[in-house]
Amino acid sequence: MITHRSRLPRPARLALSMSALGLALCATAAPALAGDGTNLYGLMSQDTQMVIVFDVADSRDSTLLKKGFDKLMALQPDAKQKMAEIGIDPMKDVDTVAFAAGGVKDFDDMDKAGSMVIIIEGRLPKEKLSSMPGAAASTYKGVTIYSKDDTDAAFVGDRLFFTKKGKMKLQVDLAQGKAKGKSLAASGKAKKMRGALAVTDTTADLWLTVLVPDKAKKDMSAEGLTANSISAGANFTADLALAARIESNNEDGAKKAVALIQGQLAQVTGMMTQFGMTKAAKSITVTHDKASIKMGIQLTEAEIMSVVNMATGMAGMGKSP
Repeated sequence: MITHRSRLPRPARLALSMSALGLALCATAAPALAGDGTNLYGLMSQDTQMVIVFDVADSRDSTLLKKGFDKLMALQPDAKQKMAEIGIDPMKDVDTVAFAAGGVKDFDDMDKAGSMVIIIEGRLPKEKLSSMPGAAASTYKGVTIYSKDDTDAAFVGDRLFFTKKGKMKLQVDLAQGKAKGKSLAASGKAKKMRGALAVTDTTADLWLTVLVPDKAKKDMSAEGLTANSISAGANFTADLALAARIESNNEDGAKKAVALIQGQLAQVTGMMTQFGMTKAAKSITVTHDKASIKMGIQLTEAEIMSVVNMATGMAGMGKSP
C-alpha cells in the first residue's frame, strides 16, 4: 500500500488490534467455515473501500508462516497472554480473518470510516464472549451484542463479528440477509469495488484490495502516478512471494508509472542489499499489462526472518525501561 509514513497506516493497526482480540476469543467448538473471503462480500457494507483477507486454513502448514507468526505475536504481548490463558492455537483454530472498511475521502481518514468490520471464521466458542470482562450486553434481532471500549462483538451464526461501537446492528442485518441491497455484493454503489476485487488474486494466502480515495489520487498524480485501485497478495511457501497490482487510467499512464518506478529501483535495491536482502532485491519485477501495473518480489526464509527480527528489535527499543 502507498503511504508516506514508515509506521503502519491507522486502518491496518486497528485491524490488527481487533483481530488480536478476536483470536484471543477463538478456541475449539463450532464447525469451520474456511474460505478465501470471496464468500463474505455480502457481509460487507456497500461503502467498502478496503478489504483484507487472511486465508489461515490454506496457509497454516507453512513453516515460514509459523515462525513469522510467533515472532510477530511477541510484539503483541497482551494478545499472546490472553491466548495462552485460554489455551488456544490461532494457527489451528482460526480459518479465515477478513477486514473491510470504507466511507472515507482519504487514506488518513480510515480511522473515521463509516463502516468497519472484522469477520472471523473457524471453531469459535460462543461462551467466550459472554465471559469477557467489562463487556455490556444488548440484544438486536435475536443476536447478543457485547460492547467494550470502542468495539462491538457478536456471533451471527457461527461467524464472529467485530465493529466499531454502535455499528453492529447494520452488520447483523447484513449477516441475516435483511439488508442485501446495502451490501458490497449487491449494491450499485459498490460497482467500482467489485470491479477492483474482480482483478485481485483472491487465491493468495493473504490478499488485500483498496479503492484509492479521490484526495490520494490527486496526491499520487502530482508524483506522476495515476491509480484507481491497488491490490496485493502474499503466498507462504518455502519463501514469501509478494505481488501487487495497480489499476491505472489507461495504458499510457501505466507505461509512465512503470518507467517512474523502475527509475527508483536502483536506490531501493541498494538499500535492500545493505540489509542483507540481496536475493529479494534481484527478484523484483515491475511490468505493465495494458492499464495494469504489476510488481512482484520473493523473499527467502532467512530474509523474511531478518525483517521480522528487525521489527521486533525496533519495537523493543520503543518500550519504556
